[in-house]
Amino acid sequence: MSVENAVADLTYHDLLSADDLPLGQMRLFTLAGEEVLVCHAAGGFFAVRNRCPHAESPLVGGRLRQNSISCPLHGARFDLASGGALGGTGYRPLTCFPVRVESGRVLVGVKG
Repeated sequence: MSVENAVADLTYHDLLSADDLPLGQMRLFTLAGEEVLVCHAAGGFFAVRNRCPHAESPLVGGRLRQNSISCPLHGARFDLASGGALGGTGYRPLTCFPVRVESGRVLVGVKG
């Protein structure tokens, strides 16, 4: 189910109830041909492309800590809010998607 939004050419997708994703958990979705990982971390809900910028390996199954995710393949950590690499790894940032919670529903915006 999608909610159209003309702002910045994004389409917001209504993915799930906020209650259906407990703190510390993540769930994978495919939106507009893109694998998007929705994470419920200490700072709220975040959405990132399900690929580590180091080796294009999937992030699903990585470890969530506070507001970061670690790659399950090699352990690099990334900030879920900014996408930036943590700990001086020098990796490119993750692709992040805007998230809104409206009426208890988690919506993620993607182009297209």
